[in-house]
Amino acid sequence: MSRPDSNRWLIIPALLLAVVAVACAGGEEKTLLSSYFRASKVADNMTLANIATVAFDPNADGQMQTFSILSVSEEKVTPLELKAKAAELKAAVDDEKAFSEKKKAFQEANTDAIERILKAEQKNQTLKGKDAELEKEWTKWREETAVHAKKVSEVRKVLTVAQPIVEISCQDQRNPIDVQAYEGEVASKDVAIEGNVKPVTGDSATKKFVFTLQRVTLKGVNGKDVVGRWVITDRKDAQ
Repeated sequence: MSRPDSNRWLIIPALLLAVVAVACAGGEEKTLLSSYFRASKVADNMTLANIATVAFDPNADGQMQTFSILSVSEEKVTPLELKAKAAELKAAVDDEKAFSEKKKAFQEANTDAIERILKAEQKNQTLKGKDAELEKEWTKWREETAVHAKKVSEVRKVLTVAQPIVEISCQDQRNPIDVQAYEGEVASKDVAIEGNVKPVTGDSATKKFVFTLQRVTLKGVNGKDVVGRWVITDRKDAQ
């Protein structure tokens, strides 16, 4: 009676694991992108608002008929800056308010002279004496006004871009979270796909895209971490 080949029983599980790995590759990414393309086709904005911050407009981009995932990058994790940026914005707004009050006091104390300065600037005239000195000071006030406004604008822009991603990823409408109150991290990965896209007019064409997916984790929300859902946050053509 022949003995069983023990090595064969070691090979089979390895093959099964390889098959499972291939079958599972891109599983969650495929599910998310499939929902995204389905909702895009029918302009289901409610669904799109819960899974993406970028559009795949059927009129401009066409309709994705079928697609396959080519690759999924390694995840990159970066600190969530929302809490820090919210504090930075508050400080910048407070500074701007305090500066504006000082500027207002200066204007009220020099109303007539400032009017002369503005008229001279409109006529491209050169001022002399005290008005010339005051013009330098008034110019400095205006330059500092622009600096304060720029700082507030830049920080607000970061929050405007980042907060919707955090809210979509982590927000629970039944138990709203003040997402600016917590530290956390953002996981990001790029998913390369190839798909058959049907434009509004003309024939379908094979196109390649790279989608960025992000997921936010908020630390210490009611004593525990909140791990959010994956959200589609960027799209690039990869022809």
